[in-house]
Amino acid sequence: MSVTLNRDMFLATEPEIDVTQFHKVKLDLPYAQQSPNQILDIWYPDEGEGPYPLVILFHGGGFGTGHKRSFYISSMAQPVTQGYAVATVEYRLYNEAIWPAQLIDSKAAVRYLRANAKELNLDPDKFAVWGNSAGGCATQLLALTADDPEMDDLSVGVQASSRVQAAIAWYSVNEFISCEQFSVDTAAQREESGSATGMVPKDARGKDSALTKVLGFHPLLYPEKAAKASPLSYVDENCPPMLLQHGKADLIVDYHQSVYMYEKVKQICGEGRARIDLFDGEPHGSAKIKANDNVEKCIDFLDHIFWEGKNPYRKPLKELKVVGQGS
Repeated sequence: MSVTLNRDMFLATEPEIDVTQFHKVKLDLPYAQQSPNQILDIWYPDEGEGPYPLVILFHGGGFGTGHKRSFYISSMAQPVTQGYAVATVEYRLYNEAIWPAQLIDSKAAVRYLRANAKELNLDPDKFAVWGNSAGGCATQLLALTADDPEMDDLSVGVQASSRVQAAIAWYSVNEFISCEQFSVDTAAQREESGSATGMVPKDARGKDSALTKVLGFHPLLYPEKAAKASPLSYVDENCPPMLLQHGKADLIVDYHQSVYMYEKVKQICGEGRARIDLFDGEPHGSAKIKANDNVEKCIDFLDHIFWEGKNPYRKPLKELKVVGQGS
């Protein structure tokens, strides 16, 4: 069966970041062999000689849309201007393979980057993951399940550790059952708020939720299976530092999803392991969360972990160029 590249399917609706603006790039590196969509890019900063700390990006889209160079991740890619290398990961969407393919791909990408860190001029002890929406769900699971063989398929890709040292998640699902049960999204609310496609069946445009499509089952009908797929189930004392950010007017993924994760990490790991920022009046995909002022705070979080707060390459942020949208 031929497989369409995610980028080819969604480039018209999600214009891509212009990779010619970066000092050095490695594009479309295959991290596994099951699909042509198991590829990633690495974008390098224009300062420093490496090995570089790495921020690994996972795009959103309900595991059903998007691609690794989408303009939607421009804000998350800003660390490339601040002394970090950035890897942005393509993964199989649910039209190609249902869960846990997306988690398996995420783990395989991290393992590939660590196994080849020397060749790629990356610091294998300084890996952070950053994702928005569905991508944030992947980052949570990566942070919490590390080298757990029951949450991976080691026959996919190369052998190495999938452990990461920090995680940032924007407006992410953390517990599938409550997300399915309590979201209130409808087409009319979504259009009024400017939010994206709904996650739940209470939607005038269809009866199947995105969660049902990606998981292959309805979370409310199979709660044990849904819990096994949910990041919240895997919090333990090994949780790395985590930054959670969510808009309180989110109709797609209720902000309590991030609250649940914050409270669970605090309960098990104590104060300080996780941080949460909630944004009054902000919808899913909030422009305020993506704005430079907030991205600066996210990079401060990374700097504290990887540079002890003294990143020598910090400078004012500038907007990344997007193909076809001017300089």
